Amino acid sequence: MDKLKRPQSLTEQAYREIKRSIINNEVEPLAYLAEEKIANNLGISRTPIREALKQLAFEGLVELRKGSKARVSSVSPEDALDYQLLRERLESLSAELAANYTTERDIRELIEITEQQDKSLELKDYHQFIELDYQFHSKIAELSNNKKLVEFINYLNLQVQRFLVLSNTLSDSGIEAVDEHYVIIEMLQKQESEQAGVTMQNHIKNVTRRIFGHSKTKEDTK
Repeated sequence: MDKLKRPQSLTEQAYREIKRSIINNEVEPLAYLAEEKIANNLGISRTPIREALKQLAFEGLVELRKGSKARVSSVSPEDALDYQLLRERLESLSAELAANYTTERDIRELIEITEQQDKSLELKDYHQFIELDYQFHSKIAELSNNKKLVEFINYLNLQVQRFLVLSNTLSDSGIEAVDEHYVIIEMLQKQESEQAGVTMQNHIKNVTRRIFGHSKTKEDTK
C-alpha cells in the first residue's frame, strides 16, 4: 500500500498564502502584518498565522520584533546586488557539482520547467514565470547533493524574486533567461562540470545586467 498524502496543515496553507502575497509585492515592503486581519481574511485562527510568520521570519521575508507587529522586510537595490553577487558564486558551484549527478530524468524535469516558463511569457504571467525560475534554480541546487548550498541558494532566490517583480523587466528579459536556461541544461546533460558552472555564472551576471540596465556595483546605486 502507498502512504496516504497528508493534507496541508492550516499553518502550511497560511505560510504559502502570506509568502505568495509578499513575493508578488501585494503587500508592500515594511508594511505591517496584523495577525487578526490576516486570520479574518483567510478564515482561520491567529495561531497558524503566528507560526507561519515565524517561518517567514526565518526565511528573511518578515521582520519579527518583540513588542511590535510583524512587518514585511525590505529589499534595496544594494541588497539585490549583494544577493546577485552571492548567487554568481554559489549557483555556479551548484551547477558544477550538479553536472556530476544529473540523470536523464532530471534533465527532462528541467526542460519541462523551462518550457513552462516560455509558456508563461506568452501568457504574460510573470508571477508564474518567477515561481518557475525559483524551481529551476532550486532543482539544480538539489542536484549538487549539498544541503547547505540548497538552503543558501533558496534563500537568495526568495529575496531576489521580490526585486524582480518590482523591476518590471521580465516582459523584455524573460526570453533571454529562458534561452540561457536551455544552455545550462545542455551543459548538465553533457556532464561538463566546468562549463556548467561558467554558464550558470554568466546567466546570473546577465540577470543582474537586465535588472539594472548594465553591470553595476554598489557604488552605482548610491
